[in-house]
Amino acid sequence: MKKLLLLTLLILPLAIASCGSDNDEPNYSNQTLAVGSVYSIPGGSTGWTSDNELIASVSTAGVKAEHVGETYIRNGNKSFKVTVTPKYNTYEIPCLQFGASKSTVKSFMSGYTLASETDKILLYTGKYPVSIVGYSFTNSALTLSSVIIPITSVSMDELVSFMAERYIYVTKDEENNYFGFLSADKQYIIILQLETMNSQVVYFISYAKYTGSSSAPSQSMKMMKRQLAPASTGANAEVKAEYSRMLDIMPEMKTEYNTIK
Repeated sequence: MKKLLLLTLLILPLAIASCGSDNDEPNYSNQTLAVGSVYSIPGGSTGWTSDNELIASVSTAGVKAEHVGETYIRNGNKSFKVTVTPKYNTYEIPCLQFGASKSTVKSFMSGYTLASETDKILLYTGKYPVSIVGYSFTNSALTLSSVIIPITSVSMDELVSFMAERYIYVTKDEENNYFGFLSADKQYIIILQLETMNSQVVYFISYAKYTGSSSAPSQSMKMMKRQLAPASTGANAEVKAEYSRMLDIMPEMKTEYNTIK
């Protein structure tokens, strides 16, 4: 009995110490954050850095969700993943598997109705608010993905918010009525252009692989537009007016990422 009591007295402090150690150890679990929200790192944010500050940044306040995507927050051998989710899901992003074959794109678009096909173009009937989803191919490889949205189908404020959650606004071209963006993971360039098609003003939104080049995939865009419908000059004043209105509500430009011309 004395031996049992002695053994208990020896084990009890170790058990208490072990429990205390578990409680004191911070829990660095993976986090899912909405754009704009902040997560406080257990034990403070000193010494922590982000693999991609465009997706999630670290400050004395904690980890701030900047743009939609995934990145890791690290401090020495400690790390956790942050997944940033959007508040707006205005339209479905088209297939962005650039270099893929037609068959791969068709598989991705299995829930859509194919409206037209040529050697270099695939056009699908979109899902609201998108009217058309288009793909352009060069040497049988996907080079451009586009969505067409009538301006009457979605508010400009919502569309700008949708873009701002996902992409970095880097440039504009007032002569050609477009805004240029870079994806937060620096994988894609995005062109948001106001255009006239079939006598209505639309948002013509195109995606292409970002290669560090200063030029947008203009030839693929022109080919896509010719396939859809010739632009009407009659509504040019309306396009200019809508572009000016969008310019007023566009997020502040970040010139350090001014890589799209």
